[in-house]
Amino acid sequence: MCPNNYWQYFVWCSKFLPGKETFYTVGLAATCWAIWLARNRATFEKKQIKTPFEIVFSLCSFLLYWTGLQKGEAAGELRAGAEMIRNGMLQLMRLCDPAKQTIQT
Repeated sequence: MCPNNYWQYFVWCSKFLPGKETFYTVGLAATCWAIWLARNRATFEKKQIKTPFEIVFSLCSFLLYWTGLQKGEAAGELRAGAEMIRNGMLQLMRLCDPAKQTIQT
């Protein structure tokens, strides 16, 4: 179910987000930009990525920032989507924390 290329990404989006075509490119841009910045921090600043959650929260911040570029209801929908992603990641972090503590002991 994971897209392997640009076109499969849009097919994936149309399956899971039908009728939200205006957000497909915004989501892809936010994802690529978040990965690019994490890569640059790791490469040039020698700040290693401690967890993939960093990238997802960066992605959410881009989506929230870019809500101002959306017109009408789209801004609220994009904000709600970014908040859903963020809340999902917070729940996942809570689930992963006990496992991480078990591994460290």
